[in-house]
Amino acid sequence: MNTIEPLSRLTDTVERFAGYLKREEGLSPATIRQYRADCTRLAAWLSAERPRVQQWSDVREQDIRRYLDQYDPQPARGRRLLSSWRKLWLYLSDVEGVTMQRGPTAIKRKKLKRLQPKYLTPSEVSRLINGVQGRTMEQEKRNRAVIGFLYGSGCRISEVLSLQLDAVEFDGAGMPQKIRVLGKGDKERTVFLSPTAQRVMQGWLKLKEQEGEDGPYLFSYLTGTKKGQPVQPLTIERVVKAAGEKARLPADKCTPHKLRHSHATALIQAGRRLEEVQEILGHESIATTRIYAHLEPERLAAAAASLPDVL
Repeated sequence: MNTIEPLSRLTDTVERFAGYLKREEGLSPATIRQYRADCTRLAAWLSAERPRVQQWSDVREQDIRRYLDQYDPQPARGRRLLSSWRKLWLYLSDVEGVTMQRGPTAIKRKKLKRLQPKYLTPSEVSRLINGVQGRTMEQEKRNRAVIGFLYGSGCRISEVLSLQLDAVEFDGAGMPQKIRVLGKGDKERTVFLSPTAQRVMQGWLKLKEQEGEDGPYLFSYLTGTKKGQPVQPLTIERVVKAAGEKARLPADKCTPHKLRHSHATALIQAGRRLEEVQEILGHESIATTRIYAHLEPERLAAAAASLPDVL
């Protein structure tokens, strides 16, 4: 049997699914790429290994289990695959009106061990920033500014590097005060800037003005053919890694996302409530923010001690 036609039918559905996620649900490009890749790989496997499957409604629970048995993904990866496929099943059932077999919805997702977040202390963040280098003085200043702002704002790297100048609000003295960022699912939130983030942004804006770079993006290339274009995430990931090596910091703590963990951890240790940190980070659920709850033992002990004694 020719598998090209069924494969094309399956992948055409995946493309409609991806289009729906963009138009109707407003998911980020990275999230849509994840869903698309997970569903496309399953489609290719079904076409090769299950020739009876002509369309997604033919896929049974046993087919999904066989795929997982064959590739034996790590628990986190397995949960992600099932989430992607369940999302596709929901789309086909609710949006396209297809009667689906249970497929991935019949399979329980393995519970993951909740790991405590890895982070840098404020003194380690200072060492990291001091270890930042660049091929030119302007590039080094840009790299330091981005890393300082990642820590100082607690924003995701995608949020920082897509930030435009018209999303920055200044106070009466001309100091950057807050920013509007688009987070996951294109949900907008306001982030008030810490003193660290304010100083970093103010210094960077002065340098942009000196270099005559007046493009829309906050963190952009100042010279060359890419002048005015936003700095790419991979560039900053490499910079953070190299700076961590120079500062002799643990490699698993030196990523842009670990700076976000470091920001949240510093806030909790300074006595801020989880609900406040949730809002700053843009977590939809407080359950996501609870990974930092282990950092509150002193506050929790004080809360317990405040209960009136009845004995």
